[in-house]
Amino acid sequence: MNAPVILTARLMRRNRVDLAFAIVAPLVGIIGLVFLLQDVIVTDGMTYAQYVLPAVVVQAMFFGALTTTDRAAADNADGMSRRLQTLPISRLAPLTARMYYCVVRGLLAVVASTLGALLFGFRFTGGIGYAAAFFGLALALTLALSLGADAVGARAKRSEVAGQLLLIPQLLLVLLSTGLAPTESFPTALQPFVSSQPVSQITEALRDFTDGRVDAPNALASVGWCVLFLGLFGYAALREQRRTR
Repeated sequence: MNAPVILTARLMRRNRVDLAFAIVAPLVGIIGLVFLLQDVIVTDGMTYAQYVLPAVVVQAMFFGALTTTDRAAADNADGMSRRLQTLPISRLAPLTARMYYCVVRGLLAVVASTLGALLFGFRFTGGIGYAAAFFGLALALTLALSLGADAVGARAKRSEVAGQLLLIPQLLLVLLSTGLAPTESFPTALQPFVSSQPVSQITEALRDFTDGRVDAPNALASVGWCVLFLGLFGYAALREQRRTR
């Protein structure tokens, strides 16, 4: 068994509560949103569970990234990073383990969100290929966000403030998106931003996947955002990992 796998198992043992939260929070979130907003938001014939699921998934990916920030900062604060430097393992093993953990956490969150939506009649109408694309895009997003959050946590050093650095931006991006309501529901001045920002484009792509459709420009934009984030945030995370040595 290699070092990243061993370190990932350690993270999973130490973060059982976080893994449970990854399951419970999106499940409760989608149930609550559907109960509260299904008779308020007009979604052009689509059930609100079908409409809002992508937003719940994206929000869960953001929250997962916030916990990544705290883990990276805690490893520096408690000296774990320095202790690992004395072992004959790859310098990237700790970062790799944290990313393995994030993907597992993200998968649990997506499955829990989907199960919650199923209670309200949600279905993948396009078959297994579109369902795989839905899960693939969601996990690519969580990996990208987690890399960025890991870099912030490694730089911040203090776990109690690291996650707070990203909380407000991610909340604003989700609230000012088409995840919870169509573009037309927002003030006219905000509509250009709402329709073109990455959270809106990714949620729209996820929504199309659940309905067995692909809007090529939006799908390409969504994949492009994920690739861009993976490149930029991956570089930042690698740089911070090397800097700690």
